[in-house]
Amino acid sequence: MLENLDSYIKPYFLKNVVFTLKNKPYKKGKLINYKLSGCYLSFVILTTVKKETFEIPFPYAIVNTSNEITLDYTFNSLAEQDFELLINLRSITQIKKCKFYNASMTISILK
Repeated sequence: MLENLDSYIKPYFLKNVVFTLKNKPYKKGKLINYKLSGCYLSFVILTTVKKETFEIPFPYAIVNTSNEITLDYTFNSLAEQDFELLINLRSITQIKKCKFYNASMTISILK
């Protein structure tokens, strides 16, 4: 999955992109660089004001379409077709608030 991530993200470099989380814009700017550090993906974007670095957790699944990359944090992608595991994941109560909990993030180029 990590090898595919490189090929998926390369066309987005030096282009204005928007990171969308739960159908709301999360970050906007020109994508400068990214790196994997531990269990997190760090992105460097150039906004209209400054150069900004932010980290997001490494996703359970990555899907590339012709116009966007989807970073999937949903229980369905974590369970990988294991119905019993999916039921167990859904029965666990959330202990602390996390914006990536059972969500998906998309990266797309602004037009």
